[in-house]
Amino acid sequence: MRHTIPADRAGLSAEYAASPQARRVLRSTYLLLGITLLPTVAGAFVGALFPLMAYMGWMAMLIFLGAMFGLQAMVIRNRDSMAGVGWLLAFTFVMGYFAGPLVGYALGSYSNGAELVTLAIGGTAAIFFGLAGYATVTNRDFAGMSLGKTLFVGMWMAFALSILNFFLEIPALALAVSAVFIVIASGFILFTVNRVVRGGEDNYIMATMVIYIMLLNLFQSLLHLLMAFAGNRE
Repeated sequence: MRHTIPADRAGLSAEYAASPQARRVLRSTYLLLGITLLPTVAGAFVGALFPLMAYMGWMAMLIFLGAMFGLQAMVIRNRDSMAGVGWLLAFTFVMGYFAGPLVGYALGSYSNGAELVTLAIGGTAAIFFGLAGYATVTNRDFAGMSLGKTLFVGMWMAFALSILNFFLEIPALALAVSAVFIVIASGFILFTVNRVVRGGEDNYIMATMVIYIMLLNLFQSLLHLLMAFAGNRE
């Protein structure tokens, strides 16, 4: 998810943010990000109807991890060709599939489930547009700071805790991990968009994949917290 910023680009001035190349990469990133919604929704629909987790337990977790890392590797390998777009769409379908059961659970187990899902979507959109807008216009160079390394370590620690809690099933830890994911995902969105506008990331496929992963984490974490604190169980 993280890519090294070339030394000659790390300290680019704010004027580069307005360059045609940066604007082109940013437009392509947003366009592809919008397209990824289609396979995500399709995958979530299938996942809600046929939740693998409900039938296979920890084996489903292993399948999820294998599919996630395998498809990410294929996206990275083909990032400079249209094949990378195809692999990215396959990746988003799989990620949507494994997010589907959470959405289905919210809709089926809470009388205000539709409202919770809508709030989670709205909150995710608000955070994204707010952070992306700020990262685009600010004169601060987040890409030139050590923010990326800190976020990368924090994301892996939170991810490891979430995998551990899959087996421990401690509600308080699950809520804490969700809160941490919201902070880290928000930071990654700010960092990635800022890298794009400053030229630190000139591959729109890679930028899209990073932002997509963070948006999905944001949505799931927000929905989890909303269910815990605002959900009306049927």
